[in-house]
Amino acid sequence: MSSGICKLLSTILFLLIFSIPHQNIKAQSAEFDNNIGFVVYTQNIYYGFNAGSSENELRFRYMQQNRQNALFIDLFEENQFFTIGAYNNKGLFILLFDHPGSEGKNRLSPTEFENKYRKLLFESANVPDLNSDEFSLNSWVIPNSNMLIADKFGETIIINSDEFEFEFVQNDLPYFGITYLFPYDQFHDIPDSLSQESNHSQLMSDIDKTDENFSLESGMEILMKFHPIEDTKTSVLISPSENQVFVSMDKTTGEIWKFDINGGTVETESGFERNHKANIPKLGITSSDLIILNFSNENLTTGIINIAIAILLIILIPIIIFLPKLEKDSQEVDKQ
Repeated sequence: MSSGICKLLSTILFLLIFSIPHQNIKAQSAEFDNNIGFVVYTQNIYYGFNAGSSENELRFRYMQQNRQNALFIDLFEENQFFTIGAYNNKGLFILLFDHPGSEGKNRLSPTEFENKYRKLLFESANVPDLNSDEFSLNSWVIPNSNMLIADKFGETIIINSDEFEFEFVQNDLPYFGITYLFPYDQFHDIPDSLSQESNHSQLMSDIDKTDENFSLESGMEILMKFHPIEDTKTSVLISPSENQVFVSMDKTTGEIWKFDINGGTVETESGFERNHKANIPKLGITSSDLIILNFSNENLTTGIINIAIAILLIILIPIIIFLPKLEKDSQEVDKQ
């Protein structure tokens, strides 16, 4: 009797589970939903963004040209790097994000990105003039993207583009942001279930709460707030006034690295027992490399020194042992 009741309950439970309509969870599960970017022009100027993940790391490359320096940000995806942003030492910032309609069509190789924005990054300190003849879809805008271009003089361009058209977003506030959905959702009809998941309103609200006291600490806290529960993003906060780029992959902002754009160096900024500093490698340094820089740099240096000493001893010990014998044999030969 009891076994029959158990079977009946199991059947009912099975039917209930599979009869519940399944909602579209693309916006919650898509890989780049928690990517956010912002600019802040309050008492202090900052640019910030979250990108990548534990599986899709970021790479930071340093380049000098025409007496200007630039730091490029690459995203590792499908076994190769694509460039999603750049910052130069004149305060110009470019950031490219996916949106629901992009389907990865906006990918630019490092070379393609450098060629497209070389003039801006190595000859300019300002966002491009919207009324200029040079400003066109082919010149500056990357199709199928939510895009942000900003400079330290308070000028910001927010662009949503598909494969054929692009739209500009106006903003009267001293701060602004983009997300996976925004500004895409301003120009496209999307399901309510998707629009309700937008992080843009929350992002703007969090920045507004900082009032005029936006700082490195508050900026990092905002970025960390939008990390997905099950993963960790690479959070980047740029200070144009100091030409420094701060990077963290710790959800508690306990460990922060710093890139100096003027000097082309990277070092541990806070949360570490000892300071580590090095020149940015020509091939760039990845978010994974930054972790190794902290935990392995000192051990690696010590190991190299120990190996060098060991090799020196290996060379010297035989010389010390056999040199007297060789001198004695040489003397006996001379006597003969």
